[in-house]
Amino acid sequence: MTNSEAKKQLLSCPGDTIQEHIDAIGMSQAELAERLGRSVPKLNELIKGKAPITKETATKLEYVLGIPASFWLSLERNYQDELLEIEQMEFLEQCVEWLNAFPVSAMKKMGILPVTNEKRVLAESLLKFFRVASPNQWASLYTNNELAFKIDLRYTAEPQAISVWLRLGEIQAEKIQTMDFDKKLIRERMHEIQTLCYQMPDNWMSKLQDICSECGIALVYTPCISKAPIYGASRWIKNYSKPLIQITDRQKDYNAFWFSFFHELAHILYHGKKDVFISLDNIAPDDEKEKQADDFAARMLLSEKERNELFQHSDLSPELILAFSRKYGRNPSIIVSQIQRQTKVYNDFNLNRLKIKVNFDQLEPIRM
Repeated sequence: MTNSEAKKQLLSCPGDTIQEHIDAIGMSQAELAERLGRSVPKLNELIKGKAPITKETATKLEYVLGIPASFWLSLERNYQDELLEIEQMEFLEQCVEWLNAFPVSAMKKMGILPVTNEKRVLAESLLKFFRVASPNQWASLYTNNELAFKIDLRYTAEPQAISVWLRLGEIQAEKIQTMDFDKKLIRERMHEIQTLCYQMPDNWMSKLQDICSECGIALVYTPCISKAPIYGASRWIKNYSKPLIQITDRQKDYNAFWFSFFHELAHILYHGKKDVFISLDNIAPDDEKEKQADDFAARMLLSEKERNELFQHSDLSPELILAFSRKYGRNPSIIVSQIQRQTKVYNDFNLNRLKIKVNFDQLEPIRM
């Protein structure tokens, strides 16, 4: 027996109290109906809890039975509250199957869900996390693309985990104050962003967020979630007024971070506000737009002129890479990664020593 079934068995409607009272004074339902000015069938609905005690009925009960109207109204109010609680319990018990498809353990560790094994509590927290009234609304938002603002995850293997990651980014973005989006300003500050990439000061991640905020873009760093193999995402939120770039720590590679950032930035600069872009292994991309974003990111990391000069050398030693880095203001880690992408050689120890990992642990944890 479920908790809701047990509670329902103990539930007593106000009509039970009416019946008990007329039994005690020796009055039949037919006589009470006559004195109240109601038909017997209508009174029977009241006795069985199928009809509520209204203010008018409560007043008449006071006249006939000598018990204050406030008592009957309070009894009815408490009954309706208990009935609503039972209905809510039944609804949340039906949500358990939906809940089980999500990475519940990971979400508990991140503070998204409470640390409890009570399924109803977890299901309720998950609904509030997504701001949806039921699993049907979640499915409508994330697995149906009939409306422009929806995110279509129908063809992904784990839409539940991916939707959690995307929702986390929206929550993070709500806490970032941004100026109005200014495409011209972001272009003007591109050199500053590339310099930040090259010099990599201790606070480079927060500094990049600040630059983006000043240009009207919310940039957030969202930890990778199990079963959500995402590199990054970009979309417009707040009724298409605020562009959001969301980057994950999936690879923790410096080159991968910056490629993802510039890739998502290209979507914001060149593509429509109603488009949602997710860099994901098993999602079918819009090839033309994705290629345009890839080309933009590649140019931001190394220009065509720089690539041509770099690959003229047959001996790509650490010394040559460092000299090239100083000459063009390109981070050595990114140069090495670009060489490896070109040559498909990844096990050169001397070159790998120049590579950098991105430490997301330095950032503030996500607070719900």
